[in-house]
Amino acid sequence: MQDPKETREDVDFHRTDGRTMDGAPVKTASKARQGVTSGRMLMVLSVGLALVVIGFAASYMGAV
Repeated sequence: MQDPKETREDVDFHRTDGRTMDGAPVKTASKARQGVTSGRMLMVLSVGLALVVIGFAASYMGAV
């Protein structure tokens, strides 16, 4: 026999109302995997890519 609290938690676990126990919304798996692209992330990626290109160019010029 289950404890009443355990029974309620079991019902909440299997309920598909789209909310967690804390009240936060539950996203579908495909939406949870998608991210939001921020400007800071794009800047870091573009600066890193530019530095890699400059590094390869400098390495090529040093080898020639």
